[in-house]
Amino acid sequence: MLDRESPPAGDARRPDGALTHDDAGEGPPVLYFHGGGDSRLSRPAETHGVRLVSVDRCGQAVPGRSLRSWATDVVALADELGLERFGVVGWSAGGPHALAVAAVAPERVERVALVASMPPPDGLRFMPRDVRLVMGLARRSPRLAAHALERWGSKVPDPTGDPAHDEAYSRGRAESFRHGGLWLAQELAYLGRPWGFELADVTPPIALWWGTRDYVTPPELAHAYARELPHAELKLVEGSHQLLFSRWREILADAAPRTRP
Repeated sequence: MLDRESPPAGDARRPDGALTHDDAGEGPPVLYFHGGGDSRLSRPAETHGVRLVSVDRCGQAVPGRSLRSWATDVVALADELGLERFGVVGWSAGGPHALAVAAVAPERVERVALVASMPPPDGLRFMPRDVRLVMGLARRSPRLAAHALERWGSKVPDPTGDPAHDEAYSRGRAESFRHGGLWLAQELAYLGRPWGFELADVTPPIALWWGTRDYVTPPELAHAYARELPHAELKLVEGSHQLLFSRWREILADAAPRTRP
């Protein structure tokens, strides 16, 4: 279970304007950005010696949201929480969002862990055909894409290898679609367009965690990121797209700042 009670996401913002998030544990601060069709609850409960701030993007669609605008909102949340420097973890569709925060606030982000990250638009050809089709539909007709995504979201998520983690993954998936799938259609649309920054702009040290059996974001994408990011270390290990759950402790250790916040 999470360290503290988690309120349901509304429009991914609290009434005071801040992003919906959980703040758990003590130690160097790490911000966690969930995958597509997931939520801040889609993660192991353990914080392993870090202060873990898990941030939602799910909820009701936010008009005009982009990678850069969301990253700017995250930096504002860090200000609210008193985090001067922090690490970030981005899983799957959360990966580009982690890179965006590092590009927008390079002086604040000390370390990055990308876990089975979605690629920039020119790497989408390596992803499964159904993902590419729904991303194309999201760019043309977000509402039609939302209906398809909601059908997908009603299915049981792939197993993680641990019953407790399976429960968290399922709970996070249900939370993600509480208000429908339009938010995710919007997100997939902007992830399929130019991101508004270059990978060369992302200067912190980056750990690239990838599973050898990942069919959603295949290892070819990891090698491409390793070539294009200035300070990246590839960690290709046995596992699938759900690598986040089996390697959680090590991933958090890679993302944790080495200096005090």
